[in-house]
Parts: sequence; structure tokens; C-alpha cells
Amino acid sequence: AKGQASLDTIPRPFDTIPIAAQWERMTMTLHQSLPALGLLTLFLSMQCAAPAQEKDKVQRGVTSAKLESILQDMKIKVDKKSDPKKEGVHFYDFERHKFKVRLHNYNGRDLWLDVHFTDKITLEEINQWNIRAKFSRAVLLKDDDKKSTSLESQIDCDGGVTDGMIRQFILRFDGEVKSFVQFLTK
Repeated sequence: AKGQASLDTIPRPFDTIPIAAQWERMTMTLHQSLPALGLLTLFLSMQCAAPAQEKDKVQRGVTSAKLESILQDMKIKVDKKSDPKKEGVHFYDFERHKFKVRLHNYNGRDLWLDVHFTDKITLEEINQWNIRAKFSRAVLLKDDDKKSTSLESQIDCDGGVTDGMIRQFILRFDGEVKSFVQFLTK
């Protein structure tokens, strides 16, 4: 039957378009939607990060009021003293895990934590500690005939610090004191 169409002669829509062109047509809409998806993701991530950035704002120096606020948030009760000879130098004495700790604030530029030990510790033991310690140092102190050891840690605030960094500085020192006591009693 001439003139009658058979299934073999009826053109199918995709038969006339090469396979590569079919793929390009399908991915073109996906390709066009990627920038929109990227912008949406960026917008949502900025919205989520904004509150954290405000709370942990980098500050060049730490005022006494800021430091006292952080200590209060950490539920640390302090006895504040000021150095009568040096303006802007303040000391915050408090107790942590049965140890008397002093936090020094030197004009907001440098924070220094220390704990004093009266145990007899040799210079060799102090050197051993200092070789292995990462976040503190031990110092042998002499006052007339009395010897003591100071475990210390400092953070330079001139380059910029956040509230979170100051909290971590204090919490890390707690761990250093605990490790130092274990080191001495082994």
C-alpha cells in the first residue's frame, strides 16, 4: 500500500533531534537555574551567620566593663583591685576549682592569668612542663627566701579578640591548671 504511512515512516519528535542536542536542551534550564540557587544559598547563609557575627565582634582591646561582663556571664565572682601606680591596670581575683586565680588586665591590651603554687618544684620540673605545655608556662619565683611557682597564660588583645576568645582563654587555663597539678603529683 503505497501512500499509506507505516509506523516506521512516522517521524517521532526525538528522532529528528540528535542525542547531544536533547541533552543540551534538558540541561540548559538546569544551568540557568544554578545562579538563582547559588544566590538563594548565599542569602540564607548570611541571614544565619549575622547574629553570631554581632555577638562575636572583634575588638581591639578589652575594657574593664567588657571583661567584667564576660566574667559575670561565666558566673565567675571576682574581687577587683586596681594598681595604684599604673592607670588602667586591674586585677580580678577569683577561685576556680579550689585554686586562687588572678586575671590581670593591662589597659585592655593584654590579659594575663596566673595561679601560684607553694609546692617545692625544681627548675628541671618547670622546664619539663614548659617543654610539653602549649597554652601556659611555669615560672620559678623567688621572694627573699621563699620560692613559689607561677603557672601563667597570656593573650594579646591588640590584634583583636572576641568575647568567645576571652571565654576560651579562661576555660583553657582551667584545663592547664588541672594538667599542671596532675603533672606535679605523678
